Amino acid sequence: MNLKNMGDREFIEEIAKRLLRIKAISPESGGMGEEEKGKEIVSILNELGFDNYINYDVKDNHNIIRPNIILKLGNCDRTFWIISHMDTVPEGDASLWKYDPFNATIVDGKIYGRGSVDNGQSIFTIMLILKHIDITKLKINAGFAFVSDEETGNDYGIKYLLKKNIFDKNDLILVPDAGTEDGSVIEIAEKSVLWLKFTILGKQGHASMPENSVNAFRESSIFMNLLDKQLKSSFDLKDSIFEPPYSTFEPTKHEKNIDNVNTIPGKDVFYYDCRILPEYSIEEILHTVDEIINRYSKDGNAKISYEVIQKEESSDPTPSNSEIITLLKRSIRERRGIDAISVGIGGSTFAAFFRKRGIHAAVWSTTVIKMAHMPDEYCKIQDIVDDVDVLKNILYS
Repeated sequence: MNLKNMGDREFIEEIAKRLLRIKAISPESGGMGEEEKGKEIVSILNELGFDNYINYDVKDNHNIIRPNIILKLGNCDRTFWIISHMDTVPEGDASLWKYDPFNATIVDGKIYGRGSVDNGQSIFTIMLILKHIDITKLKINAGFAFVSDEETGNDYGIKYLLKKNIFDKNDLILVPDAGTEDGSVIEIAEKSVLWLKFTILGKQGHASMPENSVNAFRESSIFMNLLDKQLKSSFDLKDSIFEPPYSTFEPTKHEKNIDNVNTIPGKDVFYYDCRILPEYSIEEILHTVDEIINRYSKDGNAKISYEVIQKEESSDPTPSNSEIITLLKRSIRERRGIDAISVGIGGSTFAAFFRKRGIHAAVWSTTVIKMAHMPDEYCKIQDIVDDVDVLKNILYS
């Protein structure tokens, strides 16, 4: 069936079914990247009649192609960019899912599947805009970007595209990668991001003879308890612009240590995800981590080292009176009757990289953001329809 002849809801469901079935997981998380999803997006663009896209493919350090797709419409001096990412996180424990994570399941107006809300909803929104767009009515160019590598560092995605100078300082940037269920919140600031990998080395041995071993798992737990308490107490400032209004320090990934029950592990590896208020520098956090390791070493039996996996210092926020924020607020008020507010978040989005370059960027969508990375992740079809109305209003006015 011709995509343009479909009703809007049927169209969104069809796009979701074609895209969510494709695993687009980073090689860093055990996947094969976004290449197949990128090919399907290109196929959809062609079916919608847009063949003037440009591919910016990058080979990563696994020799895997990481695609980035750019489409720009119009002949104006400036561009309103809507930027989405194609990659998703893994599904996690499949037993926690009621619905197949890699097949779009539509129930009661909700689209279930891994990547449906993060960031499939943004892609579905762009496609619905393209289904309806009237280029002759554009008051500003319409730019759309489908980007790789958002979940694991951005080296092969937005960082690469920014080096290509695709985006102008006078352009308007929207990243629909966060939001609220009523669409009343615009994100203008983000915390610093720090990911750490800790390696604890003990001595492996038989579980019945612990006196001959150093249990890396136990030592890891002791150290993690020290780390958790000290980081939270040392960096406890609050900033009401952010939600949550404090820095967060969360142990997340834990690597497998041993395969059997009756062996004491000699090595334990775990990771921390830190989202830090701008009042603190990343170097302050790392200095405190070093101090905690030194304190542990006075009585602890294991050797502890760490590696910085990701480090992004926060940038200056987008001014609340900037043009992109003003236009968004006006359009939300006109189309929804809502007075939107500006906030900061702990999540990390493309907007941070634009802000570092002095380009004002906003993060906004109507979404169930709490479902990101969750089992039975879903987005709402009505949210997509409503957001398209707000964004077309900006493009045409």
